[in-house]
Amino acid sequence: MDRMNRSIINSIFEVETRVLLLLQSVRKKPFTAERIVTMDFIVCYAESFQLPFLNLQGDNKNRFSELASRHMRIHSAIKDLVTRGLLDVSVNNGYLFTISEMGSKYIRKLKSDYATRYREIAAAANKLYRDYSDDDLERLIQDATLRSIKGGR
Repeated sequence: MDRMNRSIINSIFEVETRVLLLLQSVRKKPFTAERIVTMDFIVCYAESFQLPFLNLQGDNKNRFSELASRHMRIHSAIKDLVTRGLLDVSVNNGYLFTISEMGSKYIRKLKSDYATRYREIAAAANKLYRDYSDDDLERLIQDATLRSIKGGR
């Protein structure tokens, strides 16, 4: 992998882009920061979560260990996106985030293969897990982590 690609992968730009793609795909449904973290993880590693897609970020054996750092990067990205007006925030038993009109206009311009696949997987993941609570999604990831440790997918 060349130096340019290494600097883009999991950069703040990539994380912000994924947050916008995720929230665009759920059509103004408000998400907590924790739901953004878990759904982004599920979208990136769809194959591990009963979705009929290959993992967008490859078959990384250590994928579950990146969850803690993903929390920090996504929380930072959310703060930046709100500050720039690309996300709207409301308060209802905690902070809820939706993509703003400006964020929608910005992210609609992104037409890459990765963005198209991310949107498709995000829509399918949201449909499959829409009735799951944030805690349910965290348990789903914990269960997948345990299966991975035991040698399963």
